[in-house]
Amino acid sequence: MKSKKVESYLQKIILILIAIIPLLYFNQIENVPLKAFVLGAGSWGIGCIFKLLAYQIILSPLHKTNKSLLFISLLNGFLSGIVELLAAYVIILLMKDKFAFDFNAIISFGLAIGSFEIFIAVKTNADKIMKGTALEAQFGKMVAFLNNMQGIRSYVFNVIFPVVERIACTFIHISTRGLVFITIITGSNIPLFIALAVFVIADGCLGYYYHISGKLATSKGYIQVNLYLLVLSVINTIVFLIMINPYRNFIL
Repeated sequence: MKSKKVESYLQKIILILIAIIPLLYFNQIENVPLKAFVLGAGSWGIGCIFKLLAYQIILSPLHKTNKSLLFISLLNGFLSGIVELLAAYVIILLMKDKFAFDFNAIISFGLAIGSFEIFIAVKTNADKIMKGTALEAQFGKMVAFLNNMQGIRSYVFNVIFPVVERIACTFIHISTRGLVFITIITGSNIPLFIALAVFVIADGCLGYYYHISGKLATSKGYIQVNLYLLVLSVINTIVFLIMINPYRNFIL
């Protein structure tokens, strides 16, 4: 029991540092106004409201049909991407005349979302995160699976992997909002479609499907999700950096 508390405290300390230090860097060193972080976190909050509505209206009823879990999972990822990216798109367009969006600002915009998610994860009890959703039972099994880990495996699964997952998700938030930014300044929908595809994979295949199928409650499935998510974040970040390169000095 004492070991589990040490793991929990260690994980939370590392996650809080990961959430705070980059924010301080961009605000204090790169002189990005706090408004960029507020707008980013705000867009995520608005997206989550519509995501919950979409879940209740569209996804939840589908679980009572004979639709495949994979189809429902992919639809979940699609809806998640649509509402979150659309929220970012609209806020950037509405605020572009009142706030100078540039490379550092859009990174801070996405970074704020990742940091905000970390704060929520640290403050919220694991058994309450999925309460009332179709994932509640399977999420409980995953928590029990992780709690039964012992020794060095417990530190790997309960400290290292959660940290890797949050870092990967933060880079996905940054790069997908960056792709939205590129779509706005170029008029091309290709970056937006790439960002949406990332959401379908991350929130649909790796998030929803692995959860609801019970695969996250196994060592193999848990490792796969975290590694795939890390690879996805690296690939999408590289894509974003390549596509933004001609516009590194662009101010919207």
